[in-house]
Amino acid sequence: MENYQLWLTPEQKNQLLNYIKDRRYHFMLLLYLALIISVVLNAVNLADLLTVRMYLILEPHLLVPWVVSTVGFIFLFFHGMGNIFWKNSDYDCLKHDNYTLDIREYAGKLPDSGKYPYFVKAADGNSYQCTAFMDWKRAHDGDMLICIELKNGQKYALLQKVSLEK
Repeated sequence: MENYQLWLTPEQKNQLLNYIKDRRYHFMLLLYLALIISVVLNAVNLADLLTVRMYLILEPHLLVPWVVSTVGFIFLFFHGMGNIFWKNSDYDCLKHDNYTLDIREYAGKLPDSGKYPYFVKAADGNSYQCTAFMDWKRAHDGDMLICIELKNGQKYALLQKVSLEK
C-alpha cells in the first residue's frame, strides 16, 4: 500500500471538483438570477428614463425592485468573490493545483448534522470535510485518509481506497 502521494489522481481531483461545484450550485444560481433581474430592471428603468416625458422621475414601482436587486447582486458578488468563485476560492485552488496532500490516519468523525458537509478527524487533530457521505459513514479506525489542504485554508478528506493486491 502506498503511504505518500504528491498530487491527486484525476479521479480524486474530479470527485473533489464535482463536490465543490455541487456545494456552490445554489449560490451561483442565486447570483445569476440576481444579475439577470438587475439587468432587466435596469433596462426597463433606462427605457423609462429615455422616453419623452415632461419630467425625469422614475416610476417608484420600478425603482424599488431595481435598487433591491442591484444591491442584492452586489452583496452576493462581493460575498462570493474569493470564497465561492474567482481567485482563491476552493474550486480555483483545486483547479490550479494550489494544495498540499498528506496521508493521515482516521481518528473519528464529527456527529451527523443531518446534511452535508460531514467532517472526519485525522490523527493530526484537524477536522476535514468529507466529500462523500459513504466515505464518512464507512470510515473505521486504522483507515487512511488523503487529507487535502487548499491554499485558502479549506481542508477536505478522501478515504484512501485499499487495493486488494499483494
